[in-house]
Amino acid sequence: MPKSVKKYNKFLIVLGIVLFSLVSFSLKNKAYALTQPTKVEIDGEPGKVFSGTLELYNEQEQEITFYLSYQNFEARGEGGSPAFLDYDGTGLASWIKTSQSITLKPKERIEFPYEIQIPQDSEPGTYLAAIFFGNTPPQAMEGGQVTIGTKLGTLLFLNLPGAKVEGAGVTEFSTEGGKFFSYLPLNLYYRFSNNSALKVMPFGSIDIKCLFGRTMGTLDANISKGNVLPSSVRKFVITWDKLRQDNVNEKEGKTEETTVKPGDKLSFFDAVKIQMKNFAFGKYTATLNVKYGENLSATKQTSFWVVPWQLLSLILLALIIIILLFKGMMKRHNKKLIEMVKKEALTSQQVTIAPAESIAKEEKKVHEKVKKEVKDNVEEIKETIKEETDGEAEETLTALNPKE
Repeated sequence: MPKSVKKYNKFLIVLGIVLFSLVSFSLKNKAYALTQPTKVEIDGEPGKVFSGTLELYNEQEQEITFYLSYQNFEARGEGGSPAFLDYDGTGLASWIKTSQSITLKPKERIEFPYEIQIPQDSEPGTYLAAIFFGNTPPQAMEGGQVTIGTKLGTLLFLNLPGAKVEGAGVTEFSTEGGKFFSYLPLNLYYRFSNNSALKVMPFGSIDIKCLFGRTMGTLDANISKGNVLPSSVRKFVITWDKLRQDNVNEKEGKTEETTVKPGDKLSFFDAVKIQMKNFAFGKYTATLNVKYGENLSATKQTSFWVVPWQLLSLILLALIIIILLFKGMMKRHNKKLIEMVKKEALTSQQVTIAPAESIAKEEKKVHEKVKKEVKDNVEEIKETIKEETDGEAEETLTALNPKE
């Protein structure tokens, strides 16, 4: 067997072993658990103890032990995703009291109890933490580094009374991707800044109107029911899929799903298909109206254009072709009409020429006849004059010769 083939077979064997090890390792480290609910809203008071339960379910076919850990979190970026902080013995994570571990039998579902011991000197506001269930003991963590393993958990939002929503509101409202679009759908967005100590959930609608003031869409300004955490800015993105869209008054699930996402680059004819199916044209104005906190509200407005140039260019091309064809047909028709008129004119000329020739002949005959008659009359007159002249001459001669 050639050396190259032997090396290739060894490579395949090693690769198979590595893949098998990775799969086995990943299966071994899966938690195979579900926690319910995934998010808990709690209203507490300083100096009080809150008690609650979480539902934990072992999906695995074997007994498994879950280890408890707690971490505070804060907002990460503008998407509202939580950024978990290393445990430092402060904040809500340090107030949570549970057992250190829990063992579940295969397919077992339990109600797992927990307590939150709120210190008496706690400041008003919203406190954020998570309870995690993992397959790695907390002692395996060193220097804040988490060992390989899966952790599932529940987010806790603890609200303590006394704080007010201040320094919060909409800072920006516009469209993603510019102000000019060739087809729907498109994304509108607004940024909500929260500088208070409380989490805020804005709610309201976005009304979209055309150039003539007619409402073309009504969109939920916070359809995901997202919160803006304290000292953070969150970006809310709302998609306008089609004309007459109303996801505020319509029932859930009634709006049709679209295959095209905002910002997708389509070919010319794919764009034409979308524009024919979901036609929109002209200038539109979107008005954002949201409420938050205690009777607080914010209003912003933005305008944009939708010009389906691909479809319009095809329509224009079709009109040009129709006009050219019409002109060609009219030109042919006019040419035939002119030829018909010429033929009719020539025919009428031939019809009128025949009587003129006959009249000329008749006139010629009459002229010749008159000429002959005049000539005959002249001859008669000449003969008469001649006879009279001869008679007078004889009388004169007789007078001159009386002797005879």
